Amino acid sequence: MNWIGKGGLLAALCYVAHSAAATDDDQIKLACDKVDSYAQAGASAYQHGNLAKAIDEYTAQAGWSEFCRRSQREIQTAYNNIALMLIRNDEPLQARAWLNLAPDNDKSRYNLTLLQPILTRLTPALASTPMGQYWRYAGQGVWSSVSVMPADNGQWKITFNGYYMPGMGMFYGPNIGQFTTIQSIDNNKSIYAPLADSTISDAPCQVDMLFEADRLHLTQGSGDCGFGMNVAASGEFLRVSLY
Repeated sequence: MNWIGKGGLLAALCYVAHSAAATDDDQIKLACDKVDSYAQAGASAYQHGNLAKAIDEYTAQAGWSEFCRRSQREIQTAYNNIALMLIRNDEPLQARAWLNLAPDNDKSRYNLTLLQPILTRLTPALASTPMGQYWRYAGQGVWSSVSVMPADNGQWKITFNGYYMPGMGMFYGPNIGQFTTIQSIDNNKSIYAPLADSTISDAPCQVDMLFEADRLHLTQGSGDCGFGMNVAASGEFLRVSLY
């Protein structure tokens, strides 16, 4: 049997760690060198009338531009590219969500102005029902979402899918948290409060929900909801569909 002394083991571990770091650096460089190709692929897809592919390519451009720390101008251009494709794809509410990531950008302001008449026409429908989907940006092209759909007996099926993008999330995926509940929405309010699960925490999870015509506010209490690390059901979610 071959034994490695303490010094040899330490050297071996350091070599493995160094090799892993080098591998990560190589992967990051290769990925970041491709950022411009996503923008080119998005433009090509649009020119060929494939809006869905254009949206996917521009979303990749936005995500990798953030990860690779490109300039704010480049990142905000990617947001606007996505928004323009969504407008042409008859998804004005989703377009608004992307434009609101950089509302002070000149292009965003201009495109939001173009959207305003459409959003104004949608206001009565938005105010008439909480049904639809709501988004909150998790970063690097990923959105946390809440879906609200009608259920039996005047109740609603509410599904939260939350994400957090860790340091290498573009390579290994986001941390995830989720819940689904069927319950009423009274006076534009609802509360998700499952019974405490001893396998998760002694403190019960609670998420307060406040619905407005074009957005949803979630506030998560101090109890553990069993989500992935740094995933929280809190914040302002913009309405992105009426279903």
